[in-house]
Amino acid sequence: MRSPSRFAQRPPVPRAVAVASAATLLALLQACGGDDVTEPVVTPPSATTTLLTGTVATGAAVPGATITVVDADSATANVTGTADANGHYSVNVSTLTAPLLVSASGTLNGDAVNLVAVVPSVTADAGNTANVTPLTHAVAALVAPGGDPTALATATAMTAVTATAVSNASTLVVTTLASNPDFAALLGSNFNPLTTAFTPDGSGVDAVLDQISVEVGASGVGITNLAAPATAGGQPEPVTLTASQASTPTVAPTLPTSTPAADLPTSAEMLALAKKQETCLALPLAQRVTLDANKNVTAVSATCSFAPGFWKSDGGDWASRVGMNTLRYDSATGARVGTPTIAVVLPAPNHSGSTFQNPYCNTQTCVIMSVPVTTASGKPSASLWHLAKVDGQWNYVGNQFPYALGVEHRLSRRLQLNTAVAAANPTNLFAQDRFDSVLRLNFNLDASGEAASNVRAVVWKGPGLPAAGVVTHRSQRCSTADRMVISNQEGSLTDNNSTNVRLWSNFGGSDFLLDAAKLDGTALTMPTPSGNWATNASPRNWDVRSAPFTGSAPAWSVYTAEIYFFNNTSTTPDQVIKMRSSTPYERAAAGVGKSWPVLASSAVADYLNPAGSKAGSQTGLAHSLSWTNPADGYVSFAYLFSQNRLTATNSQSETATDYWKRSNMFFRLNALGDSSATAYEWAANASGTSMSSPTSSSGSNPNPRCGADEVLPLESSSTTGSYREVGLQFRGTDRKLYQNIQFWSN
Repeated sequence: MRSPSRFAQRPPVPRAVAVASAATLLALLQACGGDDVTEPVVTPPSATTTLLTGTVATGAAVPGATITVVDADSATANVTGTADANGHYSVNVSTLTAPLLVSASGTLNGDAVNLVAVVPSVTADAGNTANVTPLTHAVAALVAPGGDPTALATATAMTAVTATAVSNASTLVVTTLASNPDFAALLGSNFNPLTTAFTPDGSGVDAVLDQISVEVGASGVGITNLAAPATAGGQPEPVTLTASQASTPTVAPTLPTSTPAADLPTSAEMLALAKKQETCLALPLAQRVTLDANKNVTAVSATCSFAPGFWKSDGGDWASRVGMNTLRYDSATGARVGTPTIAVVLPAPNHSGSTFQNPYCNTQTCVIMSVPVTTASGKPSASLWHLAKVDGQWNYVGNQFPYALGVEHRLSRRLQLNTAVAAANPTNLFAQDRFDSVLRLNFNLDASGEAASNVRAVVWKGPGLPAAGVVTHRSQRCSTADRMVISNQEGSLTDNNSTNVRLWSNFGGSDFLLDAAKLDGTALTMPTPSGNWATNASPRNWDVRSAPFTGSAPAWSVYTAEIYFFNNTSTTPDQVIKMRSSTPYERAAAGVGKSWPVLASSAVADYLNPAGSKAGSQTGLAHSLSWTNPADGYVSFAYLFSQNRLTATNSQSETATDYWKRSNMFFRLNALGDSSATAYEWAANASGTSMSSPTSSSGSNPNPRCGADEVLPLESSSTTGSYREVGLQFRGTDRKLYQNIQFWSN
């Protein structure tokens, strides 16, 4: 805030001060015996004032937003106010001289909101409308130095603002919006982002705010039409507005065409669905779900069964997906929902043949609804829900996939704690500190249940992946939740150096590395993938691109999973499933600009050092982790992973002398925003032969049972190839999963 006024001319005396001064003078005169003295006349201030009134909204109103108004005179005191529960505000700006900068800061669904509006002129002694929305923020960015709206808060910058510049920037924004006929109709004629009054009720101007995303960045102002149907390449790219375009404001980019309103849920319909979640989460955990001894959900209460019985997602029903992933955690209790929006519109794909066909979305438009959530601890969160129109009404339907599968872009920060190994192997990427950007190819056989018992291999294709396809097979490593792991990136379904149909893989990862960088953001040389899977007897680096991915993969890009069964020896898949990744790809070097959590030094010393107090075998859940949360978010999940090389014998009396055993312990927070968590459960402890009858006679299959759950010993010797990592996960505003991983490897 600026300092009080120091004008050379004395400012008017406030009324309260004037009245007090007159009373004091009268008392003094009376004390002197002045019986005939006339009381001085006090002139009241002018009955008219210059007001700014408007609405602070991002689509949803920002209740209680703090309003600060400044002008170009650095000596003038700022004017402040507070918006009401509907985002409406009114402040007296009689002491200020236009142009003005109105800043609104507040919290919406637990997230900070900071928006500005430039007011080029005001009518004195009257009311003036000045909304503060993403659209006025965009206008401010187009007239601000360097495109940064916050830079307007200086006297020099405000002095340089002209009414013509603001008008041109506003015209450019409006012309861009009006290029979409649906938006033009909703905005009406003569719409002005700053001065057109509106109510944040999901109609008219507010409906447009609900259906667009506005992002101010170094390259300009990006406006995305969320109501436009997605393509195979993802959600339509935003149109970009720049300051140079404002010189010819009526020549504006064209927004993609919107999906017809009749094919989209209304704000009221989405809010009604979202409120069912809030009603459920208002109940204590015991009234939401029934848990067995292993904390698995066996039943969901009637209040929390707010989806129709045909709901299905990732191969599971309501209890196994929503119950297990949300309802069973104390941290969800008391969460409140905000105003939902459409995250993406899914046009009818009209798939046929062996390609999976969602019974509710294959021939009609569906949407993914984003529901903002504020937890009982005040932290922001969000959930995505697959909606379809069923019998004329929008409802939850799920993605209806027969299996638990999907793709997700992740960005990780990895810190190697065995510095001796890192120094001795400077060209080994996997031994070094680094950022890496990966695409997780997830096909969870254990979570898919019997439906996946006959699945032998999956070939994945899509943005960032080699054209031939990255192949995953069933893992032979114990305690991998019976997932499928990467075996090659050449589309090969046979064993290396043979024509035998491949059934298993002794590899362990499902993350395909797209890009890597050093912690300072400079390039990190990626290892060379194996030459040819069919001829190389010892292929290595099967899960790494031959060169960093420099293309793009926007949010909601389409990926394909080609699925092969055990009895299929051809190169034609039995099933094809097309899915969308909700998270966008970004280069590894972007990690430099992120805020990362920090694992407590005590946890590092105890768990990630061979001499630590917890370096030995750990078989119980009496463990905890602590950390410092990132500056702009919070850790939502933590884990402790371990892996050792062992000699083991399976149920077919086959012994493996180079067998990998794995384990994973999960830590869950009591409340989101906590800086510590206790161990909650183990990852599923199962191996392939226990899940799929076809594998029991699959020939040589060194796949023994893990036995008891265990964090494997961390040894200083490299004999067993001991490995441990602690991961702290959090999600960014772009829905991407970020991981801070500290590890010890031999």
